[in-house]
Amino acid sequence: MQRLGAFGPPLVLALTLAIWASFLVSARAAVGQSFGPIEVGLMRFGTAAILFAPVLLRHGILPRGQNWLDVVLIAFIGGFVFVLLLVGGLSFAPVADSGIFAPSMLPVWVAGMSAVFLAEKFSRARLLGLGLIVFGALAVGGYEAIIQAEDGRWRGHLLFLGASGCWAAYTVRFRARALPVVPAAAMMVFWSALAFLVAGLVKGMDFSGIPPQTLALQILLQGVFSGFLATFTYLFCVQHFGAAKTAAFGALVPVLAALGAWVFLAEPIGIFKTIGILVVCTGVALASGALFQGRSQ
Repeated sequence: MQRLGAFGPPLVLALTLAIWASFLVSARAAVGQSFGPIEVGLMRFGTAAILFAPVLLRHGILPRGQNWLDVVLIAFIGGFVFVLLLVGGLSFAPVADSGIFAPSMLPVWVAGMSAVFLAEKFSRARLLGLGLIVFGALAVGGYEAIIQAEDGRWRGHLLFLGASGCWAAYTVRFRARALPVVPAAAMMVFWSALAFLVAGLVKGMDFSGIPPQTLALQILLQGVFSGFLATFTYLFCVQHFGAAKTAAFGALVPVLAALGAWVFLAEPIGIFKTIGILVVCTGVALASGALFQGRSQ
């Protein structure tokens, strides 16, 4: 990362956001292909655990400086429960809704937890930014998703919000503990994979009937990119930018999805969504502190 110089962290952040967006799409596709949360979790964390094997062999499954509360909050809550809730939500609501109610709400969760557990103070500008993120997310698609909730989507929305809370909990814990990135990432995927393996042995898991090319593609997207690469890059961003700033940038995920659909799928955005996109971007700039040079996290 250091070899990339000053451009390194922003590039890693951009890569993380792109993987987040692709994970939501690939997870929804996996649900449509008869994969359940356990299968998705095994593909995501099982593959990542294998790729992190050299790190695990060197540092162990509970690296120096980490404790069992780290395992619970980072691996179990941030890995196992997060995927269960997110994938479960995709059974009730579409990918667009998941982007609005998970990444977009992440900075709000992180700010609240940081204030309660870390006594972190936020300026009025950052609080205004958080408010703009929520308002903008509703404009981009949240309002439409809510008014259509009578078909049962509200169940997915609640699960997405719960997943976002889990995501925030492990983010704040990692930041507060100042853990080294690589051993923490390896620890997270190992214990998450173990939890999904136990759940699979108890509840059952079924990969039969899935075409080999489909399984290989999901392992690539879920395991290599989301489970292995994004776990590392996200923790790197949290370590470099701070929890609140990284979480704020996560609100750009549904914006990127909307813009991508406009560019590649010719899906219209409209004036309401355009305003929402501008509001979210403004909120991210305020909540992340990007408009204030020299201000510490």
